[in-house]
Amino acid sequence: MTLRFSRLSTLSVPALLIAASLLAACGSKKPNLPPCPRVGILGDAQKATQFRDGPGRDLTDVTFETELLDYNGECRYEDKQAAVVVTFVLQVAATRGPAATSAEAQVPYFIAIVDKQQNVLSRERFVARIPFRDGRRRLAVAEELEQRIPLAGRRTSEIEILIGLEMPRDQLERNRQQRGF
Repeated sequence: MTLRFSRLSTLSVPALLIAASLLAACGSKKPNLPPCPRVGILGDAQKATQFRDGPGRDLTDVTFETELLDYNGECRYEDKQAAVVVTFVLQVAATRGPAATSAEAQVPYFIAIVDKQQNVLSRERFVARIPFRDGRRRLAVAEELEQRIPLAGRRTSEIEILIGLEMPRDQLERNRQQRGF
């Protein structure tokens, strides 16, 4: 199964608030329709620290600290419930560190669709771009995404959409240790 998420837009923080209220307003469930697939941010891949090139890994080497803050959205069914279209807004934040030389944080993240056994059915990589202007130290953007998922006989309760930051294996292991895993 090859699926492609499409990025609809990247919004600034004020636009994020407007988009979130609009999505919340239209979140009512229609009768007799199955629920939307579950969407979740992976705890081990929710926060990351980007360092400047080189071996240093202390506070003075930090370029950006990044985080997936939250998401909200909705779904609709097409083709007599043979497919579900999931639309959501993902909030991505970055904080400039002392080693930042760029005025823009590039935050790589992925979205994966998995089945009940956690088999990856589809995985796609994105990069949120967060421009720092006016000497700001922390900013957030909203990534608006849409995915059409053919169900092929599956129920939406049998699939899940997982979101996480892409990061080096050693940082993922550090995150897991900090969370007690």
